[in-house]
Amino acid sequence: MSDASNNNQRLNRTLLTDGNFITSEPIDLTNCDKEPIHIPGRIQPHGVLLAVTRDSEHKIVQCSTNTDQLLGRPSNELLGQPLESVIGEEQLFSLMSGDLTAEATSDLQYIEINVEVNGEMVEFYAVLHESEGLIIIEMECPAEDESMISNEFEWIQTFFGRVKQTTSRAEASQAAADQIRDMLGYDRVMVYEFDSQWNGKVIAEAKQAGLEPFLGHHYPASDIPKQARELYLRNWLRLIVDVNYTPVEVVPTTQPLTGKPLNLSLSVLRSVSPLHIEYLHNMGVGATMTISLIHNNQLWGLITCHHYSPKYISHRKRNLCNFLGAFFSNELYQRQQLDDYESERQLRKTALRIASIFTGSVNSIRVAEQLHDEEHSLLALMSASGAAVSYQDKLLLYGVTPEPGQVRELAGWMGSRSRDYIYSSSRLSLEYEPAKAYKAKASGALYLAISPGLQNYIIWFRPEVLQIVEWAGDPAKAVIQENDGFRLSPRKSFEKWRQVVQSTSLPWQPKELNILPELKAIVHRQTENQLREMEEQALQDARTLRRNEQRYIQLMEMSPVAFFTLTHRNIIYCNHEAAVLLGMESSEQLTGLDFLQFVQDEFKDDMIHYLNQLEQNLIHMISNNSCFKNTSGDSLKLEITLAAISYGGKPSVMIIARESTQDIGVSEAYTVMSDQLQSYMATDPLTDMPNRMAFEKILMDNWYTAIQEEQLVSLLLIDIDDLREYNAIHGLNGGDLCVQWVADVLNVTSSRCDAEIARFSGGTFMLQVRGKDKDSVVQLAEDIRSSVVELQIPTGSSSNSGFITVSVGGVMMIPDPLVHPTDLILRGEEALMQAKALGKNQVAFL
Repeated sequence: MSDASNNNQRLNRTLLTDGNFITSEPIDLTNCDKEPIHIPGRIQPHGVLLAVTRDSEHKIVQCSTNTDQLLGRPSNELLGQPLESVIGEEQLFSLMSGDLTAEATSDLQYIEINVEVNGEMVEFYAVLHESEGLIIIEMECPAEDESMISNEFEWIQTFFGRVKQTTSRAEASQAAADQIRDMLGYDRVMVYEFDSQWNGKVIAEAKQAGLEPFLGHHYPASDIPKQARELYLRNWLRLIVDVNYTPVEVVPTTQPLTGKPLNLSLSVLRSVSPLHIEYLHNMGVGATMTISLIHNNQLWGLITCHHYSPKYISHRKRNLCNFLGAFFSNELYQRQQLDDYESERQLRKTALRIASIFTGSVNSIRVAEQLHDEEHSLLALMSASGAAVSYQDKLLLYGVTPEPGQVRELAGWMGSRSRDYIYSSSRLSLEYEPAKAYKAKASGALYLAISPGLQNYIIWFRPEVLQIVEWAGDPAKAVIQENDGFRLSPRKSFEKWRQVVQSTSLPWQPKELNILPELKAIVHRQTENQLREMEEQALQDARTLRRNEQRYIQLMEMSPVAFFTLTHRNIIYCNHEAAVLLGMESSEQLTGLDFLQFVQDEFKDDMIHYLNQLEQNLIHMISNNSCFKNTSGDSLKLEITLAAISYGGKPSVMIIARESTQDIGVSEAYTVMSDQLQSYMATDPLTDMPNRMAFEKILMDNWYTAIQEEQLVSLLLIDIDDLREYNAIHGLNGGDLCVQWVADVLNVTSSRCDAEIARFSGGTFMLQVRGKDKDSVVQLAEDIRSSVVELQIPTGSSSNSGFITVSVGGVMMIPDPLVHPTDLILRGEEALMQAKALGKNQVAFL
C-alpha cells in the first residue's frame, strides 16, 4: 500500500527546524517544550539507519552503530562506502528512481529489498526520505511471525462497515478502537481527543479484561508538548517496539552538510524522548503505537495503542492503520459537519418563528401572548433553562430565572459590555459579582439586544453545572526526590484524581452563537413583505404535507395487505386487512391502541428501537421479520416494512405487514405496496419529482463518485419569482399549476444534460449535474431561465404586466473528500440570494 491515505491530505513533510530548542541544559517538565526531540542522534534498535549523499555515488556518510548486528558489517567499515556495496546496483536503482524530496515522499512509502548478511540473503523493509541534503534510508527486518496479510481487504471492509453503521461520534470512536485492537492485538487501544488548551481526554477505549479503565480520563497538555504535536503532524504513525530498548547512536554525530545533528523529523526509527520513556515506565507500558487524527492540517486527537510487553508491527500493517486513521478522521469530520448543518437548519427555522413574533406585531400584549405560546421554542433555541424578554418596558420571564430586579441590573451590565448587541458568558458569577447570589439559576447567560437603544433585549440563562474532571493522576504533583535534590518528572501516579469545577454552566456552542447574527438581522431588518413570504412558505409546506397524507391514506385504502399508521406508537389509522390480521372485526377497534401490545415480548426492544429511530428521522425506512400476537394470543410471524412519515403534522410511522406463511399472491402485493410507499416517500406529491430528502441522497452518492473520477459537480437552485403574489391573484390551486408548468420545463431541460432535478420547497427547485464543463453549466442555467420566459405564463398583476420568470443561483466545485456535499447546497443558496439581489429573471454564480 504505497500511498493509501487520502491524496488531498498529504503528510506535512517539512522538517521540524523552528523553535527555541536547548541542548546543554537538563530537560524536565519546566522546559520539555524546548527539548530537541527531532535531533536525538539516536534510533530505536529494531532497524538500521543509513544517511547517503544525493550524488551519483550515494556515499554513506552517517549510519547507526547496530549495522554489524543487522547488516553484518560494522559502522566504521560502512562509512565512506557507496550504498551500492550494501544493496547492489539493481536495488539501488529501484530505491533512487522516485522523487525523494521530503515534500514528495509518499505517506509511509516503503519497498522490500534483500541484503546479503554474513553469506545469507536477508529481507528488509526500506523507507526513504530526504533530510537537509542527505537521503535517509531506514531498514527493518520483518517480524519472525510476519506473513502476507491475506485478509487486508476484509480488515478495511470491516472497519469501514463498523464505523459507517454507528449513529454518533462516540459510537464511531468506540468502533475504531475495537477494530484497531482486533486487527493488531494490543492490550489497550484508546481514542484520545484534544481540547482548545491541548489537554487530552480518552473518549473511547478497547482493552484486555482486567486492565484498569482509562475511559474518560483527562491528561494535561504537558504530557504531549508542542514539538511532539508538530512531529505527530509529520509522521501520522509512531511505533515504540520495546519501551526498555537501549538507544542506538548515529555516527558520526555531526551531519556533514549542516554541521549539526542529523534531523530525524521524518524518521520512523527516531529514538524517543527520555522523558516520554520515563512516562511510559511510570504507566507500566511495554510497547506503543500512535496514529495521528488530523483535519485541515490540524491535530485534533490520537489513536493510542498500549501493550504490556514488547510488540512489533510491520510496515505493511502500519500503512494500513495509517490509511484507516485518515479515513476515520475524515468520517468523523463529515459526520460532525452533517450534524451541524442539520442542527443549524433547525435552529434557523426556530429563530425565524421567534423573530416573526416581534416583526409581525408591534403590540406588546400580542407579543407577550405569542411568546407564551412559543416558550418551549424560545428556551430550546439556545438549550436554556430560563429566558428574560424585555419589550416596550415590559419584562417577561420564562422558565427558571433570577428575580426581575436582578435581571434588569444584569441586562445593564451585559449591555454595556456587548459587542454588536451580543454578550455571552458561561462563568457569570466569576465575572459579575452580584451573580453569585443566583449562580444556581444563572451561571451562564447569553444577551441579545433587539433594538438599537438596547432597551429591548432577550437574555437566555443556563444553571450551574458541577463538572467533575477525572485526571489521570494529579497533574500538579510531578515532583520527585533524587539523591541530589528535587526535580520535575513525568507523573508517577496514574490513579484517578478528580477536580470539581464550580460556578460554570455548559458552554454556549458555536452553532448557537452562529445563529444570533441571523436572528438579530431578522429582528432589525425583516420587512412585512418578508414575513408574508414566510407565512406563504409555511402554507405551501402544510399543503404538501396534506397531499402526502392523502396519498398515504389512498395507498392504505386500496392495499390488499395490512396497513397501520402510528403516532407516538398508538394506532391512529389502519385498514380492514390490518384488523383481520390482529383478530379484530373492524379497523375502528384498533384505533387508539398501543401498537406494542401486539408485539411479542422478546421482540419489543428491537421494535422500540426502530420506532425511535424513525420518529427522530435517523432512518427513513426499514424492513424486518418479527413475532406478534393477535387479540386471541395466537403467535404471528410477520414480515413488516416501517417508514417515517408526517401525519396530522406530527412525526408518524407507517407499517405494512403480512404473514410470512401467506401465498405468493399476497407476497407480491406486499412487495408492490412496499415499493409504492418508498416511491411516495422519495417524491414530491405535486410534481412527482424527487423531494429534498431523496435529492440529498442522490447528491451524496454522486459526490463520492465524482471524487473518485475527479469530475466537476455543479448545482443550480431555481426559484419562481413572485410566486406569493401569483398565489394571491390566482389562488393556491392556480399557484400549484404554475409550479407544475415550471417543473415540466425543468424536467425537459434536465433530461437533455443527464441532470438530477428535484423540488426543494414551495417554488424552489434544485438541479445537479456531474461531469459537465463550466461553460455547459452556465449555458444550462441560461437555457432554464429563457425556457421559463418562453412559457409566457401571465402574472396577472397590474404592477407587473409581464410573464412568470425564475431566478437561478449556481455553484460549481471539484469535490473534496474533506468537504461534505451539503456545503454545496449552502453555497447554492448564497448564489440564489445573489441572483435575487440582482432583480428578477437573473442568473448568478458564486
